[in-house]
Amino acid sequence: MTESLGTLLKGSLHFCKTHARPILIASVVFGVLMFSVQKVLEVKITTSMENTFGDVEQMQEISNRIEKGDEEAFQEMMMMMGMMGEDGEMSEERVAKAALGLWKGMLPLFTLFFVAMILISLISTAFYLTLAIEGSQDFMTTLRRVPSLMLPVLGVWVWSFLRSFAWIPVIGILIAVIIGPRLTLSSVILVKEKKGVMESVKESYIRTRGYWGKIVSNGFVATLLVMIVMLILTLGVGLLGSMSLTAAAIVGSVIQSAMTAFGAIFVVRLSNTISDHPLQPAAPVTP
Repeated sequence: MTESLGTLLKGSLHFCKTHARPILIASVVFGVLMFSVQKVLEVKITTSMENTFGDVEQMQEISNRIEKGDEEAFQEMMMMMGMMGEDGEMSEERVAKAALGLWKGMLPLFTLFFVAMILISLISTAFYLTLAIEGSQDFMTTLRRVPSLMLPVLGVWVWSFLRSFAWIPVIGILIAVIIGPRLTLSSVILVKEKKGVMESVKESYIRTRGYWGKIVSNGFVATLLVMIVMLILTLGVGLLGSMSLTAAAIVGSVIQSAMTAFGAIFVVRLSNTISDHPLQPAAPVTP
């Protein structure tokens, strides 16, 4: 019999306690990385907007005046953004030109941000999966395994997406709801059994036969609990008036990374109990 949800949660929490040191180090490292990427994006966006529209503080002041119903402030804003000429008239050409300029300025920034966040997600996912599977107490020992796993883990993500969610525009969301949860074991099989990308995804689909309900229900409850805990901890940090906004943001990113660690550990335990108790297909009826 597979482990119950309560047993899985207790086991995951126990693993976190017994491996608190590497999890804490990883949470701090990945949390600071996430915060740094977000901070760089924020600074770059501010600089880009200043180069395009002028002083951001001035725009904020004008925005405050607009909220109070100042019509002249609205015209000033449109002129700063290049959507209105000195004659006070707006044209589709000016609006399109201003929008295109903003898009060209922001697109490279958001592209770099997206790539950086995917990279951090790959590193943290590979790390936490390896930690949960191998159980090492040494941070560096687990981290050394990460580089060789990043591309395979990315491959599993992409292939799992193509097997499930990519069909939504064609067939609808139903196939994603049916197939998606059954590919949950893919990354665990990849790291633990060292199988290939496609084979890991295929094995996950095979081994989860009859376990769709358990995966969805257990995953939903675990995700809900993680979100509640993260919300409580984040609000707790926010109530500490002595902490600066920057420090609070860093701590929030660390908390988010720690919750990701718990999620990975839970998925590994869920995958293990399902793999250990496969549901055999019914024997054929002989005439």
